[in-house]
Amino acid sequence: MAAFTIPIVHNIAGIPPPHPIQHSEKASYTPLRSDDPLGDFNLLTIPLKRVGNLFLIEANVDGQIGNLIFDTGASGLVLNKTYFRKYATIEKPGGGGITGSFDKMLETTVKRIDISNLFYTNVAADVTDLAHIENRRGVKVLGLFGLNMIDNFEVVFDANNNELQLNRIDKQGNRLDPSQPVAKYEFTQKMETQHKIMTIKGKIGDKTLNFCLDTGAESNVVSSDLPKKVMNTIQITRRSKMGGACAACIEVLYGTMNDLKFSDHQFEPMETVVTSLGTMSEAYGCSIDGLLGYDFWQKGVFCFNFGKNEISFGSTKGGKK
Repeated sequence: MAAFTIPIVHNIAGIPPPHPIQHSEKASYTPLRSDDPLGDFNLLTIPLKRVGNLFLIEANVDGQIGNLIFDTGASGLVLNKTYFRKYATIEKPGGGGITGSFDKMLETTVKRIDISNLFYTNVAADVTDLAHIENRRGVKVLGLFGLNMIDNFEVVFDANNNELQLNRIDKQGNRLDPSQPVAKYEFTQKMETQHKIMTIKGKIGDKTLNFCLDTGAESNVVSSDLPKKVMNTIQITRRSKMGGACAACIEVLYGTMNDLKFSDHQFEPMETVVTSLGTMSEAYGCSIDGLLGYDFWQKGVFCFNFGKNEISFGSTKGGKK
C-alpha cells in the first residue's frame, strides 16, 4: 500500500480563536453554524463507493456534486480548496498527521450538505489542498466527512458490503426506532472521543495500547516508539514511502501485525506501517500508539454508539442476524 489519508486535527484545546484574514464577495462568512444532522428518518443506509482503500460518500455541497471521503480520523468536515477557494475564510491553527504538521488551516462555512435523505445547514469546515489525493485516485473529492458529522448516531460500518447505516438515538444511546433488529456482535467495549477522534484500548502481546479508529486511513499504523517486546511481534517485510493529506512523503517500514487483541477477540494478522506518531500525538493532545485503517475495517461489521461510548464488532459472516 503506497497511499495514506492523514487525520487532520481541529480545535486543539488552549488555542485562542482565530482572526479573519480573507474575504470573498461571492460568499458571506456567518458564525451561526451547526453540524447537527437533519432529515426525516430514524434509520438511513448510505451506500459507499470504494476507490482504492478509501470509502467515498456521494454528496452535494452547496451545489457542488462529488465525493466526500468517510474519515473518522478527521474531527469534522474538511473541504478541498480546489472547489471552495472563493469562500470567505478565517485562519486557524494547523493540525498534524503522520507525514508532518500543517502550518495553518483555513476555516469557512457551507450553507448546505445533502447526502441521500440526510442534510446539514451552516456547517463549519476546514479548507485545505486535497488535490494530490484526488489526482492519485482519479475521482472528484470534495473533502473529508469527519467524526462530528456522525456523532449523534449509532453508526454501523460494513466495509465489505460498502454500507454506512445511521440510526438515530436518544441521549442514552437507545435507538429511537426500537423495532429495528439488533446485530449480534462478538465483542463490545468502551471507546473514547478525545479532541473529536475515536480511540479504544487494545493489546499487542500483554501491552495495553491506545488506538485511533480511522476509516480514512488506507493502512494500519503502529508507533515506532513502542517497547521492544511489542515490536518483536511485528514481522517487518519492506521499506517504502508514504504520502498524506499535507502532500509530504516519508519513508516507513511495512510489516505484519500478528498479535492484536480487543476484549477477548484475537484478530488475524494484518499488514501495518511502522513509523513515528509523535507529531500526531502532539496535535491530538493525547498519546496515540497505533492507528487502525482499511485492513482492520475489512475484518467485519463495526458499530459505534456515541450515546453509550461503545464499539462493537461482528465477523463478516456472523455479524448480523
